[in-house]
Amino acid sequence: MKKTNVDLIVGGSILLAIFILIGGVIWLKEASVSARMVGYTVLFDNVGTLQVGDPVMVNGVKRGAVSGISLRGTDVAVNVSVDRTIRITDSTRVTVQNIGLMGERGIGIRLTTKGAQITPNTSMDTTFLSGKFDSGIAEAMGMLGTVLVEVETLAQNVTGIIDNTVGDTSFVTFFNTMVSRLDTISEVAQSLLVRNQPLLNSSVNNVSQLSADLKTFFDENRPRLDAILSNSERISSDALGVVSEVDSLVGSLQFIAAKIERGEGVIGQLVHDDDFYPDLKKTLASIDTLVNEIQQDALKLRVRLGFRQRNRD
Repeated sequence: MKKTNVDLIVGGSILLAIFILIGGVIWLKEASVSARMVGYTVLFDNVGTLQVGDPVMVNGVKRGAVSGISLRGTDVAVNVSVDRTIRITDSTRVTVQNIGLMGERGIGIRLTTKGAQITPNTSMDTTFLSGKFDSGIAEAMGMLGTVLVEVETLAQNVTGIIDNTVGDTSFVTFFNTMVSRLDTISEVAQSLLVRNQPLLNSSVNNVSQLSADLKTFFDENRPRLDAILSNSERISSDALGVVSEVDSLVGSLQFIAAKIERGEGVIGQLVHDDDFYPDLKKTLASIDTLVNEIQQDALKLRVRLGFRQRNRD
C-alpha cells in the first residue's frame, strides 16, 4: 500500500513537472496557443544572419516568426508567419533588423494605414512583398578588418611623411631658412609700408577724389549723355535701314547681272555678241577720222573766209 502511494506521488510529480516545463517553454517563446497565424513572403537582397525561427516584430511587439528562407533568383525569399489580425498593406515597411549584441536578427514590420491590403499566402497564390536590409553588428565586425588594414596603411604613410619632413635634418634646416626669409620679407614689407604711408594715403585720396569728380561729371552731364544715347539708338536704327536698302540694291544688281549673264536685254545681247567689240572699234576709228577731216576742212574754210574779208576791206 505504501509502495503504491509512493508511485502515485512520483508519477504525479513527473506529470506536474512536464506541464510546468511545457507552460514555461510556451511562456518563454511568447507563443499563443489560441492565436491563428497567416503567412507572407518577403523578398530581400540580403538577410545577413537571419535564421528560421527568428522573431517577427510588428511595431516593436512580437507577433510572429520566420518560417522559411530560400533563394529566389538574385533575391532571398523569407516566409514569415504573422498574427492574422495584423493588416499588411503594400505600403508596409518590412526590414531585416539587428536585435541583439551578438548579431541576432529579426524581421521588423512597420504598420501604416496607407495602401491596399495584401492577401496572405495560400496554396494557390503567393504575393511577394519588398523588404530592406539594415546593417548590424555582424556587418560592422566584418568591415572592421578592412578598416584596420586601411588605418595601418594610413599610419605607415603618416610615418613616412614625418620621417621625410620633421625627422629629416636637411628638411628642418630648409624649413628654418624659409621661416627666416619670410621674417625678413615681412620686416622689409612693413618698412616699405611705413616709409611710403604718406604716398599711399595720397594715392587713396586721389582715387577717392577722381571717383567724386567722375560722379560729379556724370551727374552734371546726364541730360547730354542721355541725348547721346538716344541719338545713338536713332543712328543705329537709321543704319539698319540703310543696310536693308543696300541689301535690296545688291539683290537688284545681282538680278540684273544674272539677266546680263543669261544674255537677256540690250546689254546682255551686246555682252554676248562677239562682233560688237570689233564693230565698235571700227566705228570709233571712223568717227576719229571724220572728226580730223572736219577739223581740217573747217580750218581751210576759215582761212578762205578770212582772205575774202580782207579783200573786201
